[in-house]
Amino acid sequence: MKKTKLSLLSATLFFITNSANAIEMTDYKLADSFYDQSYIGMNFDLKNGNQDQTSYNGTFIGDYETRFNSKPASWNFNINAKADLSKGPNSDDRSEDSYQINTNGYYDKYLHSYDKFFIYGSGEGGLRKLMGTDSDKVNEDDPFLKIGAGLGFGRIYYATPLAKTLRIIEDLVDYDLIAQPSDKTILKIAEIIDKESEFKSKHGLREYKKYWFEAIEDTFKIAGVLIGNNLGAFGIIRMDEILFNEKVSPRYHGFVIRSGVGQILSSYDGKSTDPTLDLMFEYGKPIGYVAQFYNIAKYSTILAKDVGHIFTNNMSYTFEISDMIDWESIWSFRYDKATDEKIKDIYTNTLSSTFRFYIANRLSLNMTLSLSSVEDDLKDNGNDELSTRFNFGITYRLK
Repeated sequence: MKKTKLSLLSATLFFITNSANAIEMTDYKLADSFYDQSYIGMNFDLKNGNQDQTSYNGTFIGDYETRFNSKPASWNFNINAKADLSKGPNSDDRSEDSYQINTNGYYDKYLHSYDKFFIYGSGEGGLRKLMGTDSDKVNEDDPFLKIGAGLGFGRIYYATPLAKTLRIIEDLVDYDLIAQPSDKTILKIAEIIDKESEFKSKHGLREYKKYWFEAIEDTFKIAGVLIGNNLGAFGIIRMDEILFNEKVSPRYHGFVIRSGVGQILSSYDGKSTDPTLDLMFEYGKPIGYVAQFYNIAKYSTILAKDVGHIFTNNMSYTFEISDMIDWESIWSFRYDKATDEKIKDIYTNTLSSTFRFYIANRLSLNMTLSLSSVEDDLKDNGNDELSTRFNFGITYRLK
């Protein structure tokens, strides 16, 4: 029977038993790594009775992210989508819907395979339809498309394989299948886990697991930490469960700074096609074995007669309460200064806190509390009031 243990307690015990070692997430710096993840989710509220008509609110989300890192080059790509639909309780309320699809990607070519300086190319796109455009008989906005290039410094390392390794070792030690391995052995196991795609390519999708697990077991054997002759069926099954059934939150460490210019090829208003000056700062830091801090800030300004400014900052903190429960908090800030001086500056803040319960393999239930506000100095639109939302949702992890 699968056991579930509190990660905080387990990590504490792991630190105590591993006091001779001092391995940290930031010790994992394998330059050649690849990962991707994707998920879809939804929440829906329906209400009837004591009102003119049935009312509802629903949100559907999807996300895909992939990263590749090597000494000479790295790239990342992300696409996320969100759709909302609603209908009010009053008889004259009509159904409304909106959607937003955003995508962005970077390709970094390092000037020397061991250096952190690089040149980059970037692309960004978007499609959207704002809420209320149905009733006004207005079509969705034009597509947004932007390209860019510039210089950068730094690297982001993907350390999730080490987090998976620590969880595996924690279990195998707890079940007296292995003795506590050295830091060198732990890092070696993490590198093998990170090379899953290589085993797939060499041995095929149907056969690769047995060679992959055999390489892990052989590393324990060479290190002299196997208590028996092998891990046995129980140890292999536990490794399989951790690697494929249990969700391990992504771990990043390092930073990247980018500075360059861009060109808007198409904009939502169908008019603006201006050059831009762009700055970006990305930073990731694992905190202990069970938490991750991540922040990305972007600034863009129009290089034209009418100057506009956009600044965004997205900050997140994820904590693994247990092997099956994550707590994630996100703060998103956006500042918009329009080219038209008659339009007020807009400050948008959104703070959300989510408890994610993994109930079966890739399926999770989510409980989210979010607070949001838009400050635009317009007194008649109600945006300046704090909006509070609490909902339950379901998410399915595709990868």
